[in-house]
Amino acid sequence: MRHTFRYLLCESPVPGATVALPAADAHHLSRVVRRRPGDAVEMIDADGRIWPAVVVEAGLGAAVRLGEGPRLGPAPAAVTLVQGLTEWGRLDVLVEKCAELGVPRIVFVTTDRTRRLPEPDAWRRRRERLLRVAQAAARQSGQAHLPAVEGLVPAAEALDRPGDAVLLDPSGDRPLAAHLAGRSDPLAPLTLLVGPDAGWSGEEIAAARARDRPVCTLGPAVLRAETAGLVAVTLALAAGGHLGAPHPSPHDPEQA
Repeated sequence: MRHTFRYLLCESPVPGATVALPAADAHHLSRVVRRRPGDAVEMIDADGRIWPAVVVEAGLGAAVRLGEGPRLGPAPAAVTLVQGLTEWGRLDVLVEKCAELGVPRIVFVTTDRTRRLPEPDAWRRRRERLLRVAQAAARQSGQAHLPAVEGLVPAAEALDRPGDAVLLDPSGDRPLAAHLAGRSDPLAPLTLLVGPDAGWSGEEIAAARARDRPVCTLGPAVLRAETAGLVAVTLALAAGGHLGAPHPSPHDPEQA
């Protein structure tokens, strides 16, 4: 079974219309994955719908013809991951996997124990790369809503954002799973704060408690920063039912 590749629609979709791909997507379709006229692909529109499409022209002027009815992609979860910095390559993996899971927003923060703070220009380039990683992973996994990658912001600013927020630390008062199970509305917006490899400072943990932010654990093991982020968002997505929902039937008219 061939993998279905997905691209973004840059115009309002019309069933049966022929749509030209942007140069970068045309190159990917024709030169990287080598799709040819007659091959099936999918197109993601601005409303989070996924349209079946067929390649009608390859090469630099690649174009596809839209099918008659789209399906809705997975609904974005109301989960934000606030993450301390770690090695660049490990951040790439973290962003990729969060995008595959459907996390709509990742915010990177500076903390008391951030070891090396990147220069603004270096961070701009890195953020651009992380956005490309996130978009590619979201499209590959069939997530119709592309994730935002934000930062750098101070950890204190992230703690002050409105809504339910949980700080993750081995010194926490109870497991994150227990906290999630006790939420009155499991679908309400939730922010998860994970520190850098060196962890949160005592002052940052005290600041979270002073703001009535729960401090929770992820079990007895001391996890790497990116592992902790992935475990936390997976638990939150599962608690909200996002990992148990069936995949929409392809091109179901009721989903159009």
